[in-house]
Amino acid sequence: MTLDKGCVVLATAGKEKGRAMAVVGSDNRFVLLADGRKRPIERPKRKNPRHIKSADFRLDISTLSSNRELRRALADSRCLLTDK
Repeated sequence: MTLDKGCVVLATAGKEKGRAMAVVGSDNRFVLLADGRKRPIERPKRKNPRHIKSADFRLDISTLSSNRELRRALADSRCLLTDK
């Protein structure tokens, strides 16, 4: 599972369980996630890749420029994910 910047993932463990988030970066062993509301881009959540599931949906990198755009893009992706 490749988790590049802009990938939408679903948290499978922790307080964020079931929440859609976007990958905003990564470090050695962890993925940095943000949702624009509880976890803004300026303060991403560091999460183990084993505790997330890829949603097979990508956001455009330009939507990661502000928290408002990120929230709107994730809301649209949630609609697409629930239609499946």
